[in-house]
Amino acid sequence: MGTGKTLSGVRVLDFTRTVAGPFGSMILADLGAEVIKIEHADGGDDARHLPPYWNEDSAAFLALNRNKKSVVLDLKSEQDRAHILQLVQSCDVVMESFRPGVMERLMLGYDVLSTQSPNLIYCSVSAFGRGPLGRQMPGYDALLQAFSGIMKATGHPGSPPTRIAPSVIDLNTGMWAAIQILSALLRSKSEPGPKRLEVALVDTAFNLMCHQLIGFLATGEVPLPQGSGSPITAPYEVFRARDGDILVAAGNDRLFKRLCQSLKLDELVADERFIDMTDRVRNRHALHEILENVLLTEPVSKWVKRLTEAGVPAGPVHDIRQAVEHAIVAERGLLVPCEGQMRNPDLKLLRLPLGNDVASFREPPLLGQHTVEVLASLARTNDEALVDPDSA
Repeated sequence: MGTGKTLSGVRVLDFTRTVAGPFGSMILADLGAEVIKIEHADGGDDARHLPPYWNEDSAAFLALNRNKKSVVLDLKSEQDRAHILQLVQSCDVVMESFRPGVMERLMLGYDVLSTQSPNLIYCSVSAFGRGPLGRQMPGYDALLQAFSGIMKATGHPGSPPTRIAPSVIDLNTGMWAAIQILSALLRSKSEPGPKRLEVALVDTAFNLMCHQLIGFLATGEVPLPQGSGSPITAPYEVFRARDGDILVAAGNDRLFKRLCQSLKLDELVADERFIDMTDRVRNRHALHEILENVLLTEPVSKWVKRLTEAGVPAGPVHDIRQAVEHAIVAERGLLVPCEGQMRNPDLKLLRLPLGNDVASFREPPLLGQHTVEVLASLARTNDEALVDPDSA
């Protein structure tokens, strides 16, 4: 692990919850920012209560909140609101993921907080944005997968709408939030003054469907479920082998020829149904059946070895246990232990793909773990402000 100095000295006040916002603020924390997570006393972030658990901690919360400090404050309390206003004075970034209008009703919106810090970057994360239509629309990852067409294009032909298992819209929205904030921090050097940023799950969802969307605009054809396959190339999908499943990705003419040679199906190269990619996509089901009949004759490991040696991309279809136990996980250093005194001594967390400039991992905080520390720093700041510098 590196030192995580890229954002050293940057202070983030984080009002986000659940997945999207916390993932974005964790990216900043891993890059060295001090992230102060504001939570309510009644249970804190909802992610703290999502099963399964690692001992007493939610796995979802552990995955998204390392390297942060937790401070419990009541946003409806005048006293705690005053603490927030004072905290903002020392912050570079504020992140929030309430429904549009909530922070304004709490008198903690951009117009108020930007008066407390001259170069404040204020980033809102919402489902459909803060416009007159979007502000009325609720949203979670699954709702956006349904809304954007992702579910209708996922699964097998004839299957009901299928959700992609990872929270891809939430997680990608968190990344877009971090990218916007990093861009704003860079611009602040030449463009001083407060900046209001907005990241919406709906924008992320449509961008995840970018080539399907442009394809629809070009052809008028609605993308349909392809199982494990791709609508733009074939063979590029999962096949059954004797003892399991194998994914073969022969995504161009050269690879298709190598695949046919490896399977001793050289005649397919000249078959008019499979001459080029357009032909293979059009006749994908017939091609799948021919290839699978051969692949069923041998185990996955034998086919992976043979196809890989021939330069054809192919690999086994793992469950999460098989994937994590593969040696590449250790080679890449993907799972990293936390430092310091641990309530979960065997806890390992997944590093972000940020290269070497990543802070060492501190265990995600207990609810309110840093409230006394952070509020005490405010008191010290007040005391220092009372000292007449000319009398020192």
